[in-house]
Amino acid sequence: MLRNKRTTSLALALVSTLAVEVVNADFTFGTPINVGQPVNSSSNDWGPCLSADGLELYFGSGRYGGSGDEDLWISTRATTSDAWSTPVNLGPIVNSSSGEGWSSISSDDLELYYSSGRPGGYGDEDIWVTRRATKEYPWGEPVNLGPTVNSSSVEIGAKTSADGLTLYFSSNRPESIEEWDLWMATRATRDDEWSEPVSIMSSAFACLSTDDLVLFYQDGNLDIWMTQRKTIAEPFGPGVKLPSQINTSRVEGAPYLSYDGSTLYFSSNNSGGYGKNDTWQVSIDPVVDFNGDGIVDSADMCIMVDFWGTDEPLCDIGPMPWGDGVVDVQDLIVLAEHLFEGSGDTVLERRISSGVDDAEEALNSGFFNWNYSSDLELVHDRIDNGGEQLVGMTFRDIDIASEAVISNAYIEFVCDERLNGTAAAYFLIWGHLTPNSEGFMTPYVISDRPKTEAKVPWEPDSWEAGGQKIQTANIAPIIQELIDQEGWVTGNAVEIIVGADPDKPAFTGVRVAESYDGSPSSAPLLHIEIAAP
Repeated sequence: MLRNKRTTSLALALVSTLAVEVVNADFTFGTPINVGQPVNSSSNDWGPCLSADGLELYFGSGRYGGSGDEDLWISTRATTSDAWSTPVNLGPIVNSSSGEGWSSISSDDLELYYSSGRPGGYGDEDIWVTRRATKEYPWGEPVNLGPTVNSSSVEIGAKTSADGLTLYFSSNRPESIEEWDLWMATRATRDDEWSEPVSIMSSAFACLSTDDLVLFYQDGNLDIWMTQRKTIAEPFGPGVKLPSQINTSRVEGAPYLSYDGSTLYFSSNNSGGYGKNDTWQVSIDPVVDFNGDGIVDSADMCIMVDFWGTDEPLCDIGPMPWGDGVVDVQDLIVLAEHLFEGSGDTVLERRISSGVDDAEEALNSGFFNWNYSSDLELVHDRIDNGGEQLVGMTFRDIDIASEAVISNAYIEFVCDERLNGTAAAYFLIWGHLTPNSEGFMTPYVISDRPKTEAKVPWEPDSWEAGGQKIQTANIAPIIQELIDQEGWVTGNAVEIIVGADPDKPAFTGVRVAESYDGSPSSAPLLHIEIAAP
């Protein structure tokens, strides 16, 4: 297959010449989240790219329904808070029997660059561009970028700068420093031809931030790195490998940055996925607690004022998370959005981040257990599970020390269906008594797991509208028992189990919540408050 040939070639050929470092800047990365189904499938889903408005997601996939080796597909959403729709093939004008992938979209969302081995090119794979008049128009006949950009070798992973005047792409042409280099071409206006490309570094599949100050790229070990510069007139600095929550022992590559710089999309075959390679996303968050006292307040505001008009990186946090080279009103706007965070108790929130981290176990024999359902029935499912069931949820990267005191905690669910949502329901909540939950694997048995002594009854409010959010009773005693276990270390995972309360009468009420497979952005959220020392 086309994608397998590429990834194998890159893994064998690329050699990074940069020392491994850890990101140490005025922004941090969150916990990566698998984008989930229907975007990801059991096939190879590789090379995501996001439109500037964040409402279109393009990627290459070998899933059923394509016209070639691998095709370009698109998933859409109405707002950035909505779930992604079922992907649609871009069709025979854009796709061919030769295979297409490694796409990127221009800042005006009207040009889509991608690689293809279709007839009419100059080498094994060339860079092509398809255009549309507006977002409501279909993509037009693709145009080859010509023999100046393309060669008899392979050209893939084209990206353009926000102004459309600089083109970055990867190629293994003979002039490369290593077998694969990142190349750059320029043009004076969008109507001009691209210049003769020049090699700028040994890497593959790079993406540039819209302010041209940060470059993310994939190295020969199939890890993701980044490099920064203060101004576009300066060269990029040393490469920095992204932290271990992003770069695992598996494959990570094909980085693509959202237009506002707040989210990095990438491809990975990390555990918890649905196929060979999946699309993942991770947030990029500015560090706003300048003095490190645990609260964003007037003291941090005064620090920003002290550095006003300078290029102090500590306070240069906007409009992108890494700033724009000067401490000014853009940074003040970002700081104002975070004022008084951290006051009183410390708050930690973690959403289920993988399809293997929520599951349903039928308690009636002869019925199925699930970990890929589009919803979670709390706690009766008469269709799939024949009645009463247990629901298990694993929340990862719980950054809480064992000596911490939990003052409050709850799980927030998002209503998926209103089936019997107003009838009475009597639930009981436990924790799985293990210092580090591994999630749920076949056969997804929850009932034989040792439970915490702490248990919390919960009589949920009515669910009367789709999308309604509802919170459990306070489960702080459960979280406290879990982190107090021998073997607990910061960063471990906790598991929460919900079932029927045996001390209550039979009930008909059901609370149908979104699962990770139904909507990753609406999957159950664990909220924990840690008492101030």
